[in-house]
Amino acid sequence: MKGRDRAYLFSSLIAMDALAIGGALLLAYWLRIGSGLLPYHAPHDFRAYLRVILIIIPIWLLIFAANRLYDHHHLLGGPQEYANVFKACTFGTVGLTVLSFMERNVVLSRSWFLISWILSSLVVGTSRFFFRRIVFRLRRRGLFVTRTIIAGVSEQARAIAAQLGSSNSGTKVVGFVDDFLPPGTRVMEGLEVLGSPKDLASLAAQTEASEVIVIPNAVAWETFQEIMEGASSFDGFEVKLSPGFYEILTTGVEVTHKGFVPLLIVNRMRITGIDAVLKSALDYGLGTLSLVLLAPLMGLIALLIKLTSSGPILERHPVLGCGGKTFHTLKFRTGLPDSPRSPFANPLPSPINPGAGYPLGRLLYQTGLDKLPQLFNVVAGQMSLVGPRTISVGNGDACRRWLPNLLTVKPGLTGPWIMAGGRSLEDEMRLNMYYIRNWTIWLDLQILFHAVRLILRRERPKIKAMKSMTKDR
Repeated sequence: MKGRDRAYLFSSLIAMDALAIGGALLLAYWLRIGSGLLPYHAPHDFRAYLRVILIIIPIWLLIFAANRLYDHHHLLGGPQEYANVFKACTFGTVGLTVLSFMERNVVLSRSWFLISWILSSLVVGTSRFFFRRIVFRLRRRGLFVTRTIIAGVSEQARAIAAQLGSSNSGTKVVGFVDDFLPPGTRVMEGLEVLGSPKDLASLAAQTEASEVIVIPNAVAWETFQEIMEGASSFDGFEVKLSPGFYEILTTGVEVTHKGFVPLLIVNRMRITGIDAVLKSALDYGLGTLSLVLLAPLMGLIALLIKLTSSGPILERHPVLGCGGKTFHTLKFRTGLPDSPRSPFANPLPSPINPGAGYPLGRLLYQTGLDKLPQLFNVVAGQMSLVGPRTISVGNGDACRRWLPNLLTVKPGLTGPWIMAGGRSLEDEMRLNMYYIRNWTIWLDLQILFHAVRLILRRERPKIKAMKSMTKDR
């Protein structure tokens, strides 16, 4: 990101935060005292409140800075940013309480502090949410984008370039440098080798790149050592290292130190921390609500199955869950066997043999209503509303290459796979890998929205729908 763009971004963000904090504190005063909605009979002076508010705003902004809310490496970071906002507003409220002791002649309302804490978290979080959306749209026009050079050409380098180019990362890869390929060599669509790593400083200046991502296993050791030794002296761009296992890793990593040795901890699950809390809240909340609302329909389907066919009402399928644990999914019996070539317990609706199954079973299969009992699996914590398709136990050989990544999240009742339509297994897995690497709560909500819309319109899923959803997360 250019220095001028960064200055505009941070000045706008600081001004917006100051207005949000001040507005939240004034609104808290109005709700507690000025509106008369809550009984308040103690003497009060608005000027005293206003003085405290004007003094606390710059202090509150410093608290924001201390919590890395103005660090460009962590800016626009999604749920983690909102968690930092909540933490910073908590500290800000503590500072507000301490500052109130300066007003010795006026006793400020204790309820005002509580309301201020709640409103400041909500107002700042909401303003930052919309600020992100504005920045994401401006990035599509080339603003607030960091120009990046990748050092080293390999499959990992290509995967990283594709990932940075397909998301709202705020990064534009301008090219590669490599020890072995001559300048002008095409690496991938729209990107080529710019030159040798020895010319990194001049190439960065020519391309206005402010960031270099080094792929350690894709450059010669001497080149890697030279870049690392000169990292502190490079003027105008930062040097970042990419771990050498990106193409096989979808989980996050954490940096720890033992004996002053930096080590990477590989998370067993892709979704952790505040993200896991949000996803669980969506699954258990919306899953329970859906189960209650759809209970009459499920009861009617069960009754019709019993009256129109012989056999059990439900089918149980052993499948692989998160971490490789096995469990049984529940489905209404359709009388239609899964394709022997499919590794999935939930195949996509497809043309079926009119002689197979029974009339109601074929209807349930084609509409997807046969999977409604899987809401019990969601509420039990075995499945998620959104995720990759369930994989049958013993039939995972076709997915062996992707299985370690698929098992880092819960399988889903719906997911990116509904957008694959009749495409190949490779296409579906590409969507699954994109979903796992780029997961946000907003992506889940968008997939659910698209799934409901497709069901209501009775449309076949299309792969282009997934592309439209991933533009703005």
